[in-house]
Amino acid sequence: MSTARHIVAEQVVPASVVSVPAPSVGHGPSPMSTVEASLPVCDWWLHHWMDATHPMIRLQQAWMASLVEAFQLEAEFLSVCTMAGSRVVSCLADQRALQNPPVLGSCCQDAAKEVADAHAARVGRVARLPKEFRQRLWEEIC
Repeated sequence: MSTARHIVAEQVVPASVVSVPAPSVGHGPSPMSTVEASLPVCDWWLHHWMDATHPMIRLQQAWMASLVEAFQLEAEFLSVCTMAGSRVVSCLADQRALQNPPVLGSCCQDAAKEVADAHAARVGRVARLPKEFRQRLWEEIC
């Protein structure tokens, strides 16, 4: 759908453009000024210009949506890393865990496993991003 119908073009008449004087023959309608005569052409051009740029805007929106999705994936991964890091810090701050190496080891292993699982999930989702981006592009093109 074209957005050209919703745009109002304001035209300024330069001082050098003057109306053509009406001929003295008869009482017919007065001729139009150059600006008035060119309005339909300008409206036609604006309409088709907007139609030409509209697909590029939709393609850019699809690209930006894919970027936002990629940033969300990274933010989720960093959140998991932060939570795992805080659990390791709390284990290191616990005197009982420091005196018991198996407890400390399991705490670190749990945190490392959580980060590794989050990374594997992130890689899987990132691998799907190009396919989803191509799908968005085809939806916008067709």
